[in-house]
Amino acid sequence: MLSKETRCLIAKLLQTTKLSLRAVARFADCSHVTVIKVKKILEQKKLTWHCMDEMEEAEINALFYPNWPYRNVQKIKPNMQEVIEFISKPKQTKRNYYFQKYVPNCPKGQAYKLTQFYKLVREYQGLIKLSMKLNHNAGEIAYVDYAGTQAPYYPENVIDPLLASIFVSTLGVSSYIFMYATPRQTTRDWIEAHVAMIEFYGGVPEIIIPDNPKALVTSSNPEKVLNKNYEAFGKWYNTNILPGRPGKPKDKAIAENAVGFVTNRIISNMLDMQFDGIDSMNKYLIEQCHMLNKELFQKLSISREALFIGVDQPVLRASPDKPFELIEQVYEMNVPTDYCVLVKEHYYSVPYSYANKPVAIHVKSKNIEIFHQGKLIATHKRSNAIGEMTRLLEHMPPNHQFFEDKDIEHYWEWAEGYGEYTKKVIAAQFDCAHKKSRLANDRCRKIIKIAESSNLSNETFEKACEFATHYNQMSPTRLRDVIASKAYDVDLSDVNSLVQIPFSNKHLRGADYYNSH
Repeated sequence: MLSKETRCLIAKLLQTTKLSLRAVARFADCSHVTVIKVKKILEQKKLTWHCMDEMEEAEINALFYPNWPYRNVQKIKPNMQEVIEFISKPKQTKRNYYFQKYVPNCPKGQAYKLTQFYKLVREYQGLIKLSMKLNHNAGEIAYVDYAGTQAPYYPENVIDPLLASIFVSTLGVSSYIFMYATPRQTTRDWIEAHVAMIEFYGGVPEIIIPDNPKALVTSSNPEKVLNKNYEAFGKWYNTNILPGRPGKPKDKAIAENAVGFVTNRIISNMLDMQFDGIDSMNKYLIEQCHMLNKELFQKLSISREALFIGVDQPVLRASPDKPFELIEQVYEMNVPTDYCVLVKEHYYSVPYSYANKPVAIHVKSKNIEIFHQGKLIATHKRSNAIGEMTRLLEHMPPNHQFFEDKDIEHYWEWAEGYGEYTKKVIAAQFDCAHKKSRLANDRCRKIIKIAESSNLSNETFEKACEFATHYNQMSPTRLRDVIASKAYDVDLSDVNSLVQIPFSNKHLRGADYYNSH
């Protein structure tokens, strides 16, 4: 059964590229019949790869296999390389291999029948004897690789020279060459070289095809799993990362030819040159790139640069405005019931609906990104405050949101419906050291409750707040007394009326009590 990632990859290639069904099948490591079936389901269900990316794997399985999980076990394919080696020996035949090696090693019912086995072997024998010249579309594919030969450079205060690796890329149609030197071949170096390549080309190709280095491809068998940084790089630049098949250099023959060409023409001369650092080496390589790209092809009356400007460059995709941010670390964990995850001794909130579900956390230099099954569900600005918490109000359930300590701006939005004096009463509660004071929040919640329970119009409540502000009686208790006694009805401009302000507090005896005694 195909995984969710494979189905999403097939859908994305079908809907965003012009690749043939068989080309898509090669990149997805499946048969073209499988691609046809996936395409048929996509058309019937009117699905896009964006929708599939957001769906759960069980939902996708139910769409593609209505009887899932009850389905037949797939047949086990024979090891074709082992078959060829076996039948190459004297007096050994395909039939001998079938009954001696293949069938005994397959579980019952999972071996192909003899006729189908013969067909698979014949097809494989026919394929290994042929080589295909690939047809490329304009600006579609960039092949990338590192040259096997390293170039020395001599930094200050270093006795022995250091060796730099040379990154080489070329486009499918124009064979436009780019070279870039990096200290090593780590994931960071690969991505740095990719970013420099995109800047040099002035755009992003639809597909990037590297080899299968451990720095980029975590696993290549049975299913390709990209390094988290490299996968995020592809999504950031909206390009498809399709590593070539392991042990199949013909899949990226253009890159191999470009590496050999660059090694003979440029890198071999750099072995006797004195560079003081990577920057000076890259400056030299850029100059050599322009020189090589301006030369005419040996068998064509045009240069790589002319082909690039006329064919590849106009259809390259625009690169994003912001640079790609490298992922420093990846954590995988289940979200606790308090829907906050602990990362680098700081707590970050997750939408409460993902509590008790697995998430992947990408730690970057400036941001924290949280994913669930490949879907981005939360982004936070990275904080170094130990033991503290970064929590968004929208991540909380409604009953928790009410008790969450908020800043003054939140309550001012509520006070906007009443007026300036209501905002002054709210501001008086936040006359404290903390921006999100718990005491101020408690008082503001009481004021909101008073406003809702008093059944006063907005204008009347604003008038009560004006009275409370004038006499500095802005606590929730005093404001409740002002409303209960209707003291706000007194004309503040009439001095005589101020003496007759009624008091409603039952604990105040007043002058009449003492006069009667």
